Amino acid sequence: MKLFSVIAFSLLFGVVGCTQPVLKKIGVKETQSLLNDKSNQLQIVDLRTPGEIAATGSIPGAEFIDFTAPNFTQKIKQLDKKRPVLLYCAVGGRSAQAAEMLHQQKFQLVYEMSPGMNGWLAAGNKTSK
Repeated sequence: MKLFSVIAFSLLFGVVGCTQPVLKKIGVKETQSLLNDKSNQLQIVDLRTPGEIAATGSIPGAEFIDFTAPNFTQKIKQLDKKRPVLLYCAVGGRSAQAAEMLHQQKFQLVYEMSPGMNGWLAAGNKTSK
C-alpha cells in the first residue's frame, strides 16, 4: 500500500509539474534560434511605443502591444496562453514586467528578451519597418 501511495504521488507530481507555466529570460542568440524554429508557433510581442517602433523598426512578425497604453491588459489577454510568447521592449524593463504578468496569468511558456531592441540592434540584427 505504501509503495502504491509513493507511485501515485510521483505520477501526480509529474503530471502537475509538466503543466506549470515557464518564464525564461533569454538573450539575442537564443531569440534568433527561437525565430528560426518555425515549428514552435511563437507569438512575438513588441511592447514599445509607436514612436519607438517607427524609429528602429521591429523584429519581423512582431505584434505591437504598447505597454504604456491604457488597454494593455485587455490586449495581452487576447494572446493564446498555450502558445509560446516572446516579449521585448527597448532594454528589458517593460518586458520583464509584462513577462511576470503573463506568467501570473498562467501563460504556458513566456520568453523575455532581456537586452531588448537595443541589444538586438547592437548584435547587428535586421528589423522590419
